[in-house]
Amino acid sequence: MYMKYMNMDTFKEKTSTVDTVIIPIGMIEAHGHHCPLGTDILIPNKFCEIIEDKIGDKVIIAPEINYGHSWALSVYPGTINVSTEAFTNYVKEVALGFVANGFKNIILLNGHGGNISALRPISEAIADNNSVAVVFNWWVDFRDEILKITEGQGHAGEDETSAVLAIDESIVDMSKATSNEIKIKGSIYFKDFGKIIYKDALSGDATKASKEKGEEIYKSVSKRIIEIISDVQKGEYC
Repeated sequence: MYMKYMNMDTFKEKTSTVDTVIIPIGMIEAHGHHCPLGTDILIPNKFCEIIEDKIGDKVIIAPEINYGHSWALSVYPGTINVSTEAFTNYVKEVALGFVANGFKNIILLNGHGGNISALRPISEAIADNNSVAVVFNWWVDFRDEILKITEGQGHAGEDETSAVLAIDESIVDMSKATSNEIKIKGSIYFKDFGKIIYKDALSGDATKASKEKGEEIYKSVSKRIIEIISDVQKGEYC
């Protein structure tokens, strides 16, 4: 059930029986020359569509959070970078707003790597306020499933590009898809980090992406997400 289409009375009625909210979280940033700037929120929204279709009567889907932290990609056009501090505080306030509205389970469905570090303290704040936080970083948490479908992963790479193609092929320009196999040797940060490590604003091999691979990713990963949500709703955390 999508919250943004509800009025106050409908929301009150639904939340009397539904204790789980999903907050899609993403980013607006460069994704190579071939993928849209909104890739990191388009994909979580697609997962939400599937969740709505499968268990829409058991969850409420909140409006998405479109902006996040992206220091490395901020050197490229179209990246709207928010500081980690500002992002953490904002998303924490949003999440605690749902706690105040009586939700027991807060699902943070994230599509952007730069947000990951901030989601830990946000989750801890949710738990400290007697609710349960669940974080899904889909490309990390379900890497094993994804690598049965694609040869590799990357920012605007094979897996992510495939996921966008499965949403709408017309928003991906595969004639501009390239490959970047540069690997950093560790947690090393330096000036022009993004231009060097994420050459052309991507990593991995986008040329190997396909709509069919994206469809398989959604099928496999959404199944696992729904299974975990179901377990959490039953109080099964381990």
